[in-house]
Amino acid sequence: MTDSAAAALAAAIADPSRNFTTVAIAPDRATVAPNGEVMFTVRAANTDGSPLIGSAIRIVAVNGPKWTTTATLRTDAAGEARISTRLLSTTTLTAVFDGSGALRPSIAGATTVTVQAPPPAVRSVRTGGGQSGAVSTPTYSAVPSSEIGAKAVYLASLQNGKPYVYGAAGPYAFDCSGYAQYVYRQLGRNLPRTAQQQFQATIRIPKSGKQPGDLIFFGSPSNITHMGIYAGNGYMWAAPRTGSNVKLQLIYSSTYYVGRVR
Repeated sequence: MTDSAAAALAAAIADPSRNFTTVAIAPDRATVAPNGEVMFTVRAANTDGSPLIGSAIRIVAVNGPKWTTTATLRTDAAGEARISTRLLSTTTLTAVFDGSGALRPSIAGATTVTVQAPPPAVRSVRTGGGQSGAVSTPTYSAVPSSEIGAKAVYLASLQNGKPYVYGAAGPYAFDCSGYAQYVYRQLGRNLPRTAQQQFQATIRIPKSGKQPGDLIFFGSPSNITHMGIYAGNGYMWAAPRTGSNVKLQLIYSSTYYVGRVR
């Protein structure tokens, strides 16, 4: 959040002429292992406690004085919205309702999910003298190398807000296939340049089997027109079009193909 935006939000919250609103955000767990999945639930209400329906709520990552919007959700008939994500490091989030002509904005209290490796497993082995002894066997202290998809989603999220430019492949601007190529290159995977070529170079996966990091392709097998990187829970990271920026968005069509990077 920029200084000017923060100042505008603070001024709006202090404006007594508008109706109060409240926003809260809560995770379904406080501690997870690296690459663990967490569901965040947002609840928004009017001053009388009734649900704030159909309102845009920004999910914001808090890093000291820096705030970064990671997703924008819309509340349902119960004034709630949910988003699922996998975390690679301890993360603090809050939720922001920017207000409207009749409603004052509000900010939820921040919530933190701690990412913590599980303790080493202990197995019993037979020693040379026939005695049983406990041997500590490490499980993992970082994301396993096989979890390339989750790593791709994390790296994709770091490009949030960068502009779409046709033909660009990073690091300061992207088109849709240049975005995927840039992310996977950092993981040692050399995807070809165009969306059509990437479609042909990846393994076809059923929609029901898609996992974070899989590539989502739109169009037809002979004419791929757009693509994104699946983030889970029906969302994908994408560089959408001219005039837009890299962002997390819903998979907007039921007609798409899934490709897994080898």
